[in-house]
Amino acid sequence: MSPIGRSKRRSWLIGLSCILVIALGLYAVRGQLERVFVAIEIYRSHAFTPPPIGPKESSLHWHLLNAQFYWDFSAVRAARENRLKLFNPELKPLVKEIARRQAAGEGMQYSMHLYRQIRWRLNFTPDVEATRTDIAELRQSLNQPELQSLAAQQQPSDGSWGMGINVWYLKLYYSVEDGLQSAGPPPLYPLRFLDRVNSPTKLDQQLDADLYDDFTRTGIFNREELDGTFSAMARLLYGHKQTGYGFDSELADALRQFVARWQNPDTGFRGQWLIDRRGRIWKMDDMAMTFHVVSDMHGEVEHKALIARRLLQLDAVNFPAGIRFDGEYENHLNMDVVKIFRMTWPELDEPTRQEARMEMSRMLDWCLTKSLQTDGSFKVSELDDTTGDAFSYGVSFLNEVGYFKRGDRFWTGADFPESDVVRGRIEAKLRSIGLNDPGIKDALDQLQKIE
Repeated sequence: MSPIGRSKRRSWLIGLSCILVIALGLYAVRGQLERVFVAIEIYRSHAFTPPPIGPKESSLHWHLLNAQFYWDFSAVRAARENRLKLFNPELKPLVKEIARRQAAGEGMQYSMHLYRQIRWRLNFTPDVEATRTDIAELRQSLNQPELQSLAAQQQPSDGSWGMGINVWYLKLYYSVEDGLQSAGPPPLYPLRFLDRVNSPTKLDQQLDADLYDDFTRTGIFNREELDGTFSAMARLLYGHKQTGYGFDSELADALRQFVARWQNPDTGFRGQWLIDRRGRIWKMDDMAMTFHVVSDMHGEVEHKALIARRLLQLDAVNFPAGIRFDGEYENHLNMDVVKIFRMTWPELDEPTRQEARMEMSRMLDWCLTKSLQTDGSFKVSELDDTTGDAFSYGVSFLNEVGYFKRGDRFWTGADFPESDVVRGRIEAKLRSIGLNDPGIKDALDQLQKIE
């Protein structure tokens, strides 16, 4: 080989070696690089109101502390993704089997309780061992048909409808969601699980423990616990559930006071208050929590126009801050958005209304063309990942947006002449499945109430 040829070959080998070294280096720090991108995404979502700059604090120091917060919070997302990678290969086939059995008309309430607890652990807690134990129980539950029907009944031990659940707030939420009724006789057994919050002091302690989230110390993100506890208590205290329970006479006012101090005056939203490693408080805007406040307080909230405008600003932001889930629409979240617009509509100016109309039109088109299937079912998705949830939230969205009933179309004068045919197709599919799941029962009940 000529000297020139050897020189070219050496240069090529050196270049290739450099590329390999860089590639190996990037692979070694890929986790850190992913967190950098996540931190930037969190910052650019503008979902957090940062703490104010201190009186003697330099702007540079303040920005450095803020950057530390975004980096720390990116670890929450990274840890969640790692847990999903670890457990989803084992969990998803079980969930798919639950959905298959629901679609065949089997009652799967015990398995659903276990799954909801697993989903909470995966999304919000670092407790891998408890998650592993719950998944083992979920697998076993598929061979325990006798427990499926028992889990749909009130439990004499504490009065909850939470058989299979050992996390208190989940017992509370699903007892209100799936167990307690709006009419009829009171429950058979006393609701002893409510004793934990049955005084203004106890309620404040519980809600504040969920609201102030010291995530860098605990590794836990409390948003679902706060959201579920508030929503369940609001429906108990301001709704029409038959409980037969002796609530403290000052409890309803205590919850209203919490709601008032919880609101972010800059945005109108509610959400988690995260404590950074310096003890500073960051107020997070959370669309889903804000929806529950607006809905469960029957629209009796302050700054409604501000809430609607903030909601539109979060159009492209992912759940829980915004209205997308992994960049896509979901019936569950779309229903929340439409109900917020409905309850804030009288206070909105015309430019805001026009933006909201365009948003709701896109959501309706997505539901009818992407989510609703030709056989009258709704596509099971990443968020609404069981047959019951897919039906319940699909029908709820179409109801809320006024698709089935002209009198409910607060946002548009458009006609939907095909809506009766669509409604009949969905109802026929529901009846063909059977009513052994709360979500499927809820969807059929909604359709039957349409006049």
